[in-house]
Amino acid sequence: MKIVKSPLFARKNLLFAFYIAFITPFAVANDINDLSFFNTEIPIVLSATRLAQPQTEAPATITIIDRQLIKLSGAKAIPELFRLVPGFHVAYFRGNEPVVAYQGLSGEFPQGVQVLIDGRSVYSPLFGGVDWSNLPIMMEDIERIEVIRGPNGSSFGSNAFQAVINITTSHAVQTNDFQVKSTLGERGYQRTLLTGSHSFGDIDVRLSASHIDDNGYANNDDDSRHDSLTGRLDYQITHLDSLQLNFGIINTLRETHTPGTLLDPFDPPRNTDDSQHSIHAKWEHSTPDDQLFITQASYTRHLHKDKFTTFFDANNIGLGFMGSSVSRLDFTEYFDRYDMEFEHQFHFNDQVRVSWGLGSRIDRVYLPLLQNSTQKLDNSIQRIFSNVEWRPEHNLIINMGALWEHSQLSGDDLSPRLAVNYLLTPSQSIRFSASHSIRAPVLVENNLNADASIESISIPGLVLNQPLLRTKAGLDPETVDSLEAGYHGLFFNNALTVDLKLFRNEYDNLIDVKGLATDATLSLFGIPIATADLGTKVQTVDNLHYANINGYEIELNYRPDANNLVHLGYAYNHTNVGRITHNDIENIRSSVPKDVFNILVSHTFDNNLWASIAFYYTSSMEYLDSGNPQGPLRRLDINTGKSFNLSQRQEIDLSFNLQLALDKNKDFLNEFELDNRAFVELTYRYD
Repeated sequence: MKIVKSPLFARKNLLFAFYIAFITPFAVANDINDLSFFNTEIPIVLSATRLAQPQTEAPATITIIDRQLIKLSGAKAIPELFRLVPGFHVAYFRGNEPVVAYQGLSGEFPQGVQVLIDGRSVYSPLFGGVDWSNLPIMMEDIERIEVIRGPNGSSFGSNAFQAVINITTSHAVQTNDFQVKSTLGERGYQRTLLTGSHSFGDIDVRLSASHIDDNGYANNDDDSRHDSLTGRLDYQITHLDSLQLNFGIINTLRETHTPGTLLDPFDPPRNTDDSQHSIHAKWEHSTPDDQLFITQASYTRHLHKDKFTTFFDANNIGLGFMGSSVSRLDFTEYFDRYDMEFEHQFHFNDQVRVSWGLGSRIDRVYLPLLQNSTQKLDNSIQRIFSNVEWRPEHNLIINMGALWEHSQLSGDDLSPRLAVNYLLTPSQSIRFSASHSIRAPVLVENNLNADASIESISIPGLVLNQPLLRTKAGLDPETVDSLEAGYHGLFFNNALTVDLKLFRNEYDNLIDVKGLATDATLSLFGIPIATADLGTKVQTVDNLHYANINGYEIELNYRPDANNLVHLGYAYNHTNVGRITHNDIENIRSSVPKDVFNILVSHTFDNNLWASIAFYYTSSMEYLDSGNPQGPLRRLDINTGKSFNLSQRQEIDLSFNLQLALDKNKDFLNEFELDNRAFVELTYRYD
């Protein structure tokens, strides 16, 4: 592989100066105040190795989004929260399909980000990535989000390729109340939420239901309607055993069509209907000698309905000889997923902790149009994993981990990681890690065989068939080799947290599409009679690229007291790409934003009034294959709210959110532009 020098090291003087000027004074201040230094409470993270670790000892760069930050952000949807994470960028494909990506190299379905909810993967087996519109949780039920900014295949397997988002919901007993929330916003946005919880002795139950109407962007067919019912049950069986049950029922109705035209017979204006049902059970058993056993199982069913018939005059698309024509397409698709996992955590001795486990997953998908068959496709995955934390000295932590995975689709793969953390002081550490991770091709990528057909009404039996999508046989998994050096420090009795990261990610075998010239076939009653060059290329999926991304990330969190917060994040990426034509190189390179920045500042006043202001910036970029050049994006959010006590057990919260587009920011496609938008929210809570 060709190695290309990066400006990462050309900027080392800037980072060194940053360290000397900014961090050293705080380190000196901490050394002076030894009492508070040793009493500093360091946040505990769970996602890096599956073992609970202080953030200074974790072998990965992790951003924590807690309930306070969620509230102060003013976000109205879960994807919006990730604008607060260095390197993450958020968009909406066709105005109503959220896209959450990290470090670019992604399109309509960002396939490099693994998402877990209470330990269950919601990564889609259809197209990869995550269907953010159909997550079986409410934002109000989220207790905490841990975002691992980097590959973590050694803990979560294939598809933990660029980042991992681990969402933890609140225990049902934490929200022992009844809540009604109503949100109104510009362009027809309405949301109603009902949630209630109750304790029945050792059993705690929470139910939440919501309805959302959203007219989307102005002058676009991107209206959406979303209904959801979710629940969580927590049963404390014994003092050593607990059971958690989660379920979700989701339905989403969306408008869609090819942006910019109403004449596309293969993608006309219409409504699509998505529904999803899921259930997840987790049993945890602990022992008096600090062992922990976790067994979980889940089932998910997702159905996407999109079947239509289009009548049109073929003259409008340059095929006048077809006369009056019809196109019948069925984009309906669904998947079933069965997932089981067992995990065991224990102390081998005073210096070694171990987490190991095994899992099995079965995916079954149905995509009749894209695979040109009504046959269901199956893929089974088995995995074995282990992470070992070894502390040879008090201030030295070595984390070793690996996950072996066998896929019916792509065979055997191993994702290892080795990391070393050195504690400069009890609240400051440096870390070095090296890892190898993969992204396994999803079922649809391996089985594309889609054609578009036009039937003539004027001439019975005349059909034009144009190949659209194909897969090159034997796709290999995408791979990433990652090197990372980082620093994590807490200062002023945990008031200030500083996290720095230098990284180099080498991606290979990246899967993409390339256009190949192909003729359409004209047939009469099933007998080919001619071919025609319509200037259309068949898009062929193949392992096409490699890319190296070098850069650095900075995150600062300053909370001097409970009433004030400053959150800041910045990511710089430099990209080198190879193995394809010049135009494609530019397309791959432009999918990685060079600069991503966020800052949020908030203050809570003594009268329960709070206010925050947030600024988000993403430099110019273009999503792969299905996007247009866009950016830079600049957005300013102004949020404020106040709580009113009606009685000892009743409370009303009133909040206002203003989203200001500071430029004509295109959102994924040319036809969709960010605009100013205001929301008002009223919450009634009875405890």
